[in-house]
Parts: sequence; C-alpha cells; structure tokens
Amino acid sequence: MTQAATISSRLQAAGVAAPGEDWWEGFFPEDLPQDWQLEYYTHYHSRLLLPAAVWTSPDPIFGDWAEAVPSKLRLTVDWPQDLAPEAGAAQVQALADAVGECLQAVAPGPMEPAQVVAIRDALECAGLGRLIVYGAGEARSLARAETAWFHAPMGAAGGGAWQVTPESGLDAPGWRALVEALIEASGRADGAGETPVFLRARPERLSDFRTIAALLGNG
Repeated sequence: MTQAATISSRLQAAGVAAPGEDWWEGFFPEDLPQDWQLEYYTHYHSRLLLPAAVWTSPDPIFGDWAEAVPSKLRLTVDWPQDLAPEAGAAQVQALADAVGECLQAVAPGPMEPAQVVAIRDALECAGLGRLIVYGAGEARSLARAETAWFHAPMGAAGGGAWQVTPESGLDAPGWRALVEALIEASGRADGAGETPVFLRARPERLSDFRTIAALLGNG
C-alpha cells in the first residue's frame, strides 16, 4: 500500500437500504416498525444509499420521508439506466422537498457519459444543482468482493464513490483484504478527498470496516 493511496482515498463506510433483505432487517429489533428503521440506523451510521426500488416507489417504503429521515442522515440515490432524466429529476425533487439537505448525491448506474450529463442538466433545471452527481458506475474487480462498482468523481464529487457487495461470511482477514483492495484502487483513481463506500452488508459491518481502515492509516 503506497502513501499516495492512503492520502488520496479517505474511505467512508456507508450502508445500503435493503428492506426485506435478511442482512438489512436483521440489524433492527424485531418489533421496530419499518418507518422507524432510518432513525435507528442513524444512531450508528450517518450515510446511506437508497436503491432505485426504494426511492422511486410510489408507496414510500419507510413511510413519509419527511418524518422517516433524521436530520443527521446523508442520502445518496442510485439512478438506474432506464430512468429518464426529466422524470427522475421530478422524483428526486419530491424527495428533496421532503428531506432537504439530507439528500446529498446521485450515483448513476452503468450508462453512457451523455446520459450522466443529461441527468445533471435535468437536476439543475429542477433547482437541484447542489447535489453531487457521480460518474456512471463501472464494474471493477476487487479482492473479497462479489461485485464492485466505482463511480468516478465529477466536479465537487471528491474521490468518487463505491458500491460493493462483499463475499459472504468474511472473517477479519477477509475484511482487511477488502479494505486494502479498496484503498489501493481508490489511490489509483482520479480525484482526492472523501470516498463513500456503500456496502451491501449488515450495518454492523460498517464499524468493522472503519476500524480496519483506521488501523491501515485511512481514517
């Protein structure tokens, strides 16, 4: 691991909302209503990715967004390839009207660069030019990851962002190998600064990730 990689990446562990998935639901007390999940999550973590199925649902999965999202939670939305810029911008605007500054960024799925530009333009027209729009997701190969997507930084997007599904059943050495691979890969990427890593894993694992990253000098 090089010094440049350590300085440039500054990985920030974050979660992925996955209502109905065992690895998500198992984090919460059994009797906790779903519309209280984000409040509970924010007692431990402050960043969360909302997959398209969550934030575009006509029936909000977590209930009224304005009530469900705590003021300290920072949200990024995953923008699918088949969502038209104007229609998507209208839905993002509705979410932003409900949660305000808690909505922070957009992570486009795999798509052409022109589609990302169209998304940025549509958000600008909707009065949401403040949102970070990362580059389109690019598949990467990482040690101890089932899947990994990197979103290159664009404009004020810092060091970009990652979406990662770790291998199931990782032990401590496995998590260390994954964190080391992310540090190395982020060090080679363009841009510097904060790099969220959205992990499709039990939220408890975010703390493990942070501890390992800190021990590796990536705090």
